[in-house]
Amino acid sequence: MDLLKLLFWNCRGAGNKNFKRHLTEILRTHKPEILILMETKVQYSKMGNFFNRLGFTASTIVDPVDRVGGIWIIWNTSYVNVRASAVSSQVIHVTVHKEDYVEWVIAAVYASPNPVLRETLWNNLEDVTANMDKPWLVAGDFSDYANQSERRSFFNNQSTTRPQKFLDRVNKYNLIDLGSSGPRMT
Repeated sequence: MDLLKLLFWNCRGAGNKNFKRHLTEILRTHKPEILILMETKVQYSKMGNFFNRLGFTASTIVDPVDRVGGIWIIWNTSYVNVRASAVSSQVIHVTVHKEDYVEWVIAAVYASPNPVLRETLWNNLEDVTANMDKPWLVAGDFSDYANQSERRSFFNNQSTTRPQKFLDRVNKYNLIDLGSSGPRMT
């Protein structure tokens, strides 16, 4: 059975030459079948041909608003089928099907830094949790942190309320922190 490879990347801008060069190298090295890009900062229409040339011919997207945000799920239809089930400004839910695999769900998250809007995201995830009957991967940028070491700020705020609220939600929805690789503050 072939592995299903996917790449989650908070790329912080997808329209420049550095992004294209780095992504091309990542694709050559790791050969993912699904790309999940967050904080794209550009409209997908400006990048669609680039992805088509790389073999990623299907997508479900939330474009950024005024260069803020953006979630793109892009896949190679030769290897995997992806079907969107819910799309909002902070999360895209898709069902993934690959031959010889059980169907499963990805929730690609790019949470708003606005606490009120982020609360809406968590309410949405709670609704999905209540009806989830497939394996579920929830990943992305939650604009939150589980402990002070995950935070970089010029202000020395040692409050434990916000991290505890985040951890309580992770536990409530039976999520597991898989960690990440790469720069610490991506």
